[in-house]
Amino acid sequence: MVSQAPTIPDPHIAPPRYRVAGAGPLLIYNAGIDGTGELFFKQANELESSFRVVTFRSRERGQFTYDDLTGDVASIIHDQGESQAIILGESFGGTVALSFALRYPRMTRRLVVINSFPRLRRRAQIRFGVTLTSWLPFRLLWPVRRTASVVGLFVDRVSPEDRNAFWKAVSSVSAEGYARRLQLIAEFDVENRLSEIQAPTLFIAGDRDLLVPSVKEAQIMCARMPNATVRVIRGAGHACLLGDRVRLAELLAE
Repeated sequence: MVSQAPTIPDPHIAPPRYRVAGAGPLLIYNAGIDGTGELFFKQANELESSFRVVTFRSRERGQFTYDDLTGDVASIIHDQGESQAIILGESFGGTVALSFALRYPRMTRRLVVINSFPRLRRRAQIRFGVTLTSWLPFRLLWPVRRTASVVGLFVDRVSPEDRNAFWKAVSSVSAEGYARRLQLIAEFDVENRLSEIQAPTLFIAGDRDLLVPSVKEAQIMCARMPNATVRVIRGAGHACLLGDRVRLAELLAE
């Protein structure tokens, strides 16, 4: 679960290796369950004209926690010489973004959460996934992961070139990191704390998301938060940031 302290980063914690490009307010992308940070390329170029965009590879070793993951984001902000950042998270990264806003409210300039949730309601399914990753060799799970991803990429009309970039990124994910992120999702529940988040928040949800009921979850979260709005993207699925229906630069400028 998410700790309620500290509210400032630990200056003794070194930030993860990260990439930064562009000029303007600091915007930090928290990746989905792949954790690579490499699947933001379709949005990053346009955002870099208005924001200083940070991408990074999430932790993959050990029993890391949400406190570890949010601490990494805080250390990047500190390393950039800033006191705040726009925190953007996609899917699993959305749970990190929500956790960050709860743990570091003063460092959250704005929150953007894409196709995510305050807790996963299909707990039995995710626990089954955790069990599979614990007992089966990771390579044997690849056909299942690939089939699910192919459907999602089709829904979002991802181009062949961008599909190749997707497969290259996800094939680099370690079994340990993937399994640990599944475990964190199984434990995650901040639904009763959402009202504590005061930062301006934009929820973006695809109405054809086959992995998460994103529109319903976004509406649930928005109703509990004092300064939140929902933008439903018609025809978009779970991989909407790789498709052609979502342009984050335009949505953030609205």
